Amino acid sequence: MNLQRLDPDDAAAVAAALSFHRATHAVDAPWDPPPTERGFVSSLRYGWDGEPGEAWLAIEDGQVTGSLHLHFSQRDNTHMAGMGVSVHPDKRREGRGRALCEEGLARIRATGRRLATTGTLDAEVPAAFATAMGFTRASVEVQRRQDLTEVAPARVEELRARAAEAARDYTLIRMDGPIPDDLLDQVAEMSAAINDAPTDDLDIEDEVFDAKRMRGFEAAQEAAGNKLYRVIARLGTDGPLAGHTVVGRPVDQPEWAWQWDTAVMRDHRGHRLGMLLKADMVAWLRTAEPEIRWLDTWNAESNSYMIAVNEALGYRIVTRHLGWQRAV
Repeated sequence: MNLQRLDPDDAAAVAAALSFHRATHAVDAPWDPPPTERGFVSSLRYGWDGEPGEAWLAIEDGQVTGSLHLHFSQRDNTHMAGMGVSVHPDKRREGRGRALCEEGLARIRATGRRLATTGTLDAEVPAAFATAMGFTRASVEVQRRQDLTEVAPARVEELRARAAEAARDYTLIRMDGPIPDDLLDQVAEMSAAINDAPTDDLDIEDEVFDAKRMRGFEAAQEAAGNKLYRVIARLGTDGPLAGHTVVGRPVDQPEWAWQWDTAVMRDHRGHRLGMLLKADMVAWLRTAEPEIRWLDTWNAESNSYMIAVNEALGYRIVTRHLGWQRAV
């Protein structure tokens, strides 16, 4: 097995890698939309928010049979590295996954980092593989999906109105595209409230949010073809920012959208801002992006407050994801 670093400027290698990932996706997660070329290349160049990882391909007889992805954060959590391993559906159960995983652990070890993390579906085979490779389950995350063709607008408006009454001291700001310069530092500070979300038994530190990271996130999502929508709550009309929710809508897959961070700062909790923000986002998307049908979100299984909000808005479980970690 020949392991080669994937260069986003190598069109032939990118095409082969994308074909490989679409084949694995069709078997492992057929309920999600397949990766697009634009999104895939953007992830190689920019990662999620300006910190790209390393992508490696296993090549046999000129064909991609496996992949290894490594991510080494430089902003925070420098004690750990993330790792992802995938094997072509036609080449599984022949030792390739173990070889790729051992290669990844060796590379992490060589950097001096002490912890490796990875994720799998909550299914027997991937969970057994992670356990066999020495990983311990440390978190459970649930993916939920909202079908906007089935959620009654009147129900969303009712939930929004009730939440607005509890949050009558706050006003909402709808923002698409980049964050205005005069709000950038405040939005970065507010984004850090996501660190209060449950992380179960994962050995991770708080993430660091600053203006550079926010701009890196915007640039990465623009490159991926994701249009950003953000609803912000602030105290009064000119007071401090209190919370926000963010959605990304892929322009190449108009029926889909991703509900990402929803966070409320500690001093402003207890006013049903989480519900207000998410209900207002749904109402906005119905008019701004009427083609959207599916809206997905992810929460720790232990995050009972946000799960209650999501289920009231009509989100239903798609699948569960397990987080794993091991010392290296």
